[in-house]
Amino acid sequence: MAYHGTYETPEEILHDESLDRSQRIRLLEQWRDDKSAYLRASGEGMGGEVEADLLKRIKKALAALREGTGPA
Repeated sequence: MAYHGTYETPEEILHDESLDRSQRIRLLEQWRDDKSAYLRASGEGMGGEVEADLLKRIKKALAALREGTGPA
């Protein structure tokens, strides 16, 4: 997990100017997939509000990049 230990929030990835757009998307997709798997494994989404909120923020950051509304 490349984001683990490096980024505390999805927004940090979104605004990290050392990464290009495709790297940001790849990291956010990995984080989203890991978080989705965690929530499924912990009772079909019963992983708590904090985990669900983080997943929403990851998806929002991905959408911003894909729609071109995020940082270049």
